[in-house]
Amino acid sequence: MQLKSALTGISGLRYMVDKLDIKSGLGHRVLLASTFLVSQKDVLYQLQQVAQAVDAFNRSEHKETFDKVAIKLSQVRDIAGTIKNIQKHLTLNDIELFEVKSFTLLANEIRELTPSVEFLHSKLPNLDKVIAILDPENTRIPSFYINSAFAPELTELRKKLASVEFSIEDLEKTNTDSNKQYQQSEEIRAKITEIEDGVRQNLSEQLHGFASELNEALVAVANIDILIAKAKQAIYERLIMPEIVADTTSYSGLFYPQLKELLELEKRRYQPIDVEIHKGTCLITGANMAGKTVLLKTLALSQALCQYGFFVPAASAKIALVEQILFSIADEQSELSGLSSYAAEMLKVNQIVQMAKKQHPLLVLIDELARTTNPTEGRAIVSAVANLLNDCNVKAVITTHYSGLSTQCRKLRVKGFIEDSKDATITVKNIGDYIDYSLIDDDGTNVPHEALRIAQILGVDADVISEASRLMETNSNKH
Repeated sequence: MQLKSALTGISGLRYMVDKLDIKSGLGHRVLLASTFLVSQKDVLYQLQQVAQAVDAFNRSEHKETFDKVAIKLSQVRDIAGTIKNIQKHLTLNDIELFEVKSFTLLANEIRELTPSVEFLHSKLPNLDKVIAILDPENTRIPSFYINSAFAPELTELRKKLASVEFSIEDLEKTNTDSNKQYQQSEEIRAKITEIEDGVRQNLSEQLHGFASELNEALVAVANIDILIAKAKQAIYERLIMPEIVADTTSYSGLFYPQLKELLELEKRRYQPIDVEIHKGTCLITGANMAGKTVLLKTLALSQALCQYGFFVPAASAKIALVEQILFSIADEQSELSGLSSYAAEMLKVNQIVQMAKKQHPLLVLIDELARTTNPTEGRAIVSAVANLLNDCNVKAVITTHYSGLSTQCRKLRVKGFIEDSKDATITVKNIGDYIDYSLIDDDGTNVPHEALRIAQILGVDADVISEASRLMETNSNKH
């Protein structure tokens, strides 16, 4: 899947892409066309490139170089279409010839700026021969005009044309017949056009021999733009290079950048999470507002960032690669016309199950499975899906608020309200500051009952809270 397609599916990915300081439209196009990498070799290469860029960017002696390169990158135009015309043996027009000349000059200037940053410098081919074709006078000016350097006979023809046109002006002032001079002018113009067309054809034929070098340079310039942007983002957002592993994915200090920035702007607490994802199914329980959905989004985002060649939002990370990220998240569900939310969810989960049965390595993330059906059937569905996925070649994380599930898969729960917060003044605005979002093993013997407390904090009618508490106590006594 190309990155541009993943932007609408992976929550938070567009935010990360939009924050990249890419200087050129070329860089944006190449970035959005980048593919989800599944080969460890390919992922490591991309990540190591970013690591080299981070290291270079952090060195003070390279600051001036990067500043100058940024200016050059902002001037680069995407000439992919022109290069295709060259490859097709088409004759370029003056605008296309100008685009090629301008690009090659900028690419060579970037190459000349970066000898001290070898991994960037080595990406760019030397385009001196292309420049010599389009700039025979070696002016290094990024304009294009067919002058006498391309065809010496043009000098005399253009002088002759100017002389004839002056004579036409003089004859018209005296009302003298100038038809002969007009005919002469047209003949000279036709000859000039014929020569200019020949020059364009000749230049295009010469450029055809350098089409591969131009393509290589185009990709290199785009990748330099992208690498520098990824490196800057990694530094400013405090992202890290993950270790690529074969089995268990694990994070220390995992965070969701968009939410972290929002909370920090509001001077509120953000709690990173430590989590391990083993092969099989992991069930995560916890009350609403306990951060379960955000956790799933963060796992999807981090996996996607890694496999699109970005650093990831964590203090440390070990990531096992997958072929696809499959998810069913409530607030991002594509509701099907005419179907209930439950039916839409089940169709989505069925797609996930069918893919998982093929035994491809997948990351499966399902939020509040069967949340809209009755608890008895809901527990059965969650347990059934968890058991099935547990036997597939997937890493599955399913969140639920159901307790007492009959499945032998790994179970975690969000710790919940901080113990010493009972006497605190908790409001809708600060409730997150009093929840411990860390994950702990859940053996099912100590199920937290926090929904009523949250409802009370949210201002739900006291009679509702009181009646619900009474019913809970009655049911507890029955059992």
